[in-house]
Amino acid sequence: MNTLEQSFRPAGFARRLLAFAIDFLPIAVYILALVGIGVGTTHITGELVILASPWTTDLLAFLVLILPVILYFTLQESSQRQATWGKHKMGIKVVNAQGLKLSGRQALIRSAVKFFPWQLAHTCVIQIKFGQTSPWLTIGALLAQVLVVTYVLSIIISKEHRAPYDRLSGAYVIFKK
Repeated sequence: MNTLEQSFRPAGFARRLLAFAIDFLPIAVYILALVGIGVGTTHITGELVILASPWTTDLLAFLVLILPVILYFTLQESSQRQATWGKHKMGIKVVNAQGLKLSGRQALIRSAVKFFPWQLAHTCVIQIKFGQTSPWLTIGALLAQVLVVTYVLSIIISKEHRAPYDRLSGAYVIFKK
């Protein structure tokens, strides 16, 4: 760790969790809007619209839910503010090892790895819902949970309170000065 990194005051687990909870509020509203569109479409057409395959369903779920969330976090954390709405409200920001804002690439890597367990879980659940049976689906669903637990524990345990997605992207979540 260089001297600049040592001057960072890392944000701990509780602060990061509260920031994510705040960030999840608009995501939850967005999810409810998507559900409303689905229910409205079903009501208007009189039938539940079911896509042809689990792969098209998963692709649609990725494009309308996961990808917008990844892009929101990427754009906000690589912006001049260096924080999502929740992080900003909690007085924390995301920086690189030099204390500067993340590049778009760093922020995208951070967000993609951060939300990979969410996508993996969706993929497995959708496959299972379509009647697919494979030990790989069970393993994938369990892996998604293990990754989330690993992320949480690494933030709690590591001295810098960094998750694997922070390390892979070269990011630090710190208190604003």
